[in-house]
Amino acid sequence: MAATTVTGRGLGSADATQRGPKERGFVGAEKILGPRIMASGTKLLDGSGDGSVVLPAFDGSTSNYIVLATDSDVSGATAVTASLAITSNATTLTFKGTAANTIAYAVVKVGMAS
Repeated sequence: MAATTVTGRGLGSADATQRGPKERGFVGAEKILGPRIMASGTKLLDGSGDGSVVLPAFDGSTSNYIVLATDSDVSGATAVTASLAITSNATTLTFKGTAANTIAYAVVKVGMAS
């Protein structure tokens, strides 16, 4: 984009008063409506098939989120259960599956894409 002024003022300048509303310049994650991935990763389950992940506290209640989990063993995947608990200090994901297997998980905030 080329400047159309040599004085740095008026139409065509980069002067802040000529740029339009400030809120148009950026769209952060907090402005996204609809579903979005809040966290994802993998977790090695212990010898009893248990595992947990502690994350920062999410806004709202557990009904605002969906936890997806799957066994990442492609040759013989087994069932995995996942639950989510939110307290004022943390969000905890709890998993139960086959002992010593690695699971993959994702936490998705519910909503409808626009």
